[in-house]
Amino acid sequence: MISFMRAWAAVAVLAVVVAGCSSSSNPDIEPAIEAPAAPIAEPLATGPFTAAQIAKALGEKTFAYSGTGSGTVTFYADGTMSYEEAGKGSGTGIWQASDGSLCQARNPTSFLPKGTPSSCQPFSSDGMRYTAGSMQLQPSS
Repeated sequence: MISFMRAWAAVAVLAVVVAGCSSSSNPDIEPAIEAPAAPIAEPLATGPFTAAQIAKALGEKTFAYSGTGSGTVTFYADGTMSYEEAGKGSGTGIWQASDGSLCQARNPTSFLPKGTPSSCQPFSSDGMRYTAGSMQLQPSS
């Protein structure tokens, strides 16, 4: 009976010691804080693209663009767009998706006095960015 009581007392002492080790009341022990995981950019779809797929890929999104100029462009679902051309200024225009192509026209601005006529360029993706003719579109975060 005495050895049973000693075993029971030993278990009780061990439980107190273990509980004390897992307590965060010790100011010298900092709890581990995990940094939030960085979002992983999902690869873009690759074509060939239908008009509906292009509209979904671009609509209501902003992209960094490069090609004959560079800046940012936002394509709106209603077929309008706005852009900021680096070193020149801002402008607006219209866009339309067609099977395999992106059609765009820019409205007149101080740096583009006549605007641009509507032109359609082949639309593709390499999984990292979209391409419409010579224009590269990189999704903005």
